[in-house]
Amino acid sequence: MTIEDQKKCAEIFHMITGEETNPEDWNDSAGALLSEMVAKHRECSGAMDFVPRPAGFKPDLGYLVKQAYGAFKHHCSNDKRSAYSVCLVATGPIKRQIEIALATGE
Repeated sequence: MTIEDQKKCAEIFHMITGEETNPEDWNDSAGALLSEMVAKHRECSGAMDFVPRPAGFKPDLGYLVKQAYGAFKHHCSNDKRSAYSVCLVATGPIKRQIEIALATGE
């Protein structure tokens, strides 16, 4: 893994988890796990985009259309500013494996 690859891995990990890592600690094993984590996170986030948000009132057809439009718009945009907390929990075991790979160098 090149130094540039290591920096990118550290940056991607930070974007998903909010945690800083030393780019020099990244290795092929941790990079492969990060790839798996990103794939699972994207799958989870894509599904969560289509979950309607709760209304403070009895939803009518207009509310449902607005929710469907918002979900479709968010799904099609490249604006993925935040990670859904449920997706972070779902990818937690992989995150832990990455932390171990970074600590052990394996």
